[in-house]
Amino acid sequence: MRIGIVAERLGMPASTIRYYEQIGLIDPPQRVAGKRDFDEQILLVLQFVQLAQSAGFSIDEIKALMARFAEDPSPSGMWKPFAEAKQASVRQQIKDLKQVDRILTTILSCKCATLTQCVRESVSGRNPQ
Repeated sequence: MRIGIVAERLGMPASTIRYYEQIGLIDPPQRVAGKRDFDEQILLVLQFVQLAQSAGFSIDEIKALMARFAEDPSPSGMWKPFAEAKQASVRQQIKDLKQVDRILTTILSCKCATLTQCVRESVSGRNPQ
């Protein structure tokens, strides 16, 4: 199957597939008359990559997931430790972003006469008025 067909079936640019090949995320396919000739398995591999990306995994993390898959092809063996670590990271990011949002809300509602007054009131724990 030519790269254009793979790209079309998965809704991804052919350049992305070539990039994944270049960085070693996917194995290079056989070449027929100088053109890439992928087998059907590439569709599953690339769908897995798309799923992992949508779950927030980086390319390096996806490489590690794929290496782990070779060791333990069961979904729980492959995903569980990575998913648990990713979920903990995402939850911490959410917590951090909520704090940033609270600070920005306070800044935007500030009615202080000066920046110095606003900073003093914010540091003291009072809402800047």
